[in-house]
Amino acid sequence: MEIADMLSTAILVITAMLILFKLTRWVYNLIYGDIVLTNPRTGKSVTLGRHHRDGLSKEIQDVLD
Repeated sequence: MEIADMLSTAILVITAMLILFKLTRWVYNLIYGDIVLTNPRTGKSVTLGRHHRDGLSKEIQDVLD
């Protein structure tokens, strides 16, 4: 019975670590990731990074047209 308890505890720990890793990655991407805007009509897209780039408004306008 003790082996079954150790095995179930190990499975729970591994599952919790995987969930924590995925949650941490999701939060990191939410804060630091790029945003991709896509025009559904034309299929054009533009990626917005954390740092503002020159000419960004022109790229966005190209996607909207």
